[in-house]
Amino acid sequence: MASLSLFSEKGLENTSISDIVELSNIGRGTFYNYFNTPKDVFCEILDRLNCEINFEVKQAQAGVTSAYCFLHASFKAYFDLVTSDEMVMFHKNNQNQIRSVSYGSEGILSLVKNMKEDLKRFPEVSFTDDKYFEMFSLIAISSASELLVCLYHNYFEASKEEVSHFLANVFVSGLKNYSNFNTENVVADE
Repeated sequence: MASLSLFSEKGLENTSISDIVELSNIGRGTFYNYFNTPKDVFCEILDRLNCEINFEVKQAQAGVTSAYCFLHASFKAYFDLVTSDEMVMFHKNNQNQIRSVSYGSEGILSLVKNMKEDLKRFPEVSFTDDKYFEMFSLIAISSASELLVCLYHNYFEASKEEVSHFLANVFVSGLKNYSNFNTENVVADE
């Protein structure tokens, strides 16, 4: 969608209907047949992106046998999808809007629900109440997004793989075990 490049470059707050219709080469009336505001277009793009993230993450999780590998595969699939130059700029220039729109979107709600249910099959994640699985899933999903933005604001240097391993380890083993963690000793699921 042509509007993604506008939102990536200018951000939602600086993108007008005129910008969208000019870049998309459509008439203003045609725009209003489908949308009322640039935010409506932004929400549509974000919903599609969240559905694509959900699909890719679900594909990556297939067949894993441990909570660590499940989370690592999830984070890695997310980072693989959203680290193109355009997607990085989209996230950097629209952080607040992404936060406010995403947590109510069907794509994110589905991702949280799927993660919550899938985590129940791993003995390493043994919460006593369903709400803790949901909180865990929400924190895992939001932390990946926040680290993506911090990574590309140059708060630290790390590869997508390093960040994926870090997050998986923190969520499975906790901080107390991180100082002894070495990704070379992890056996990934085939």
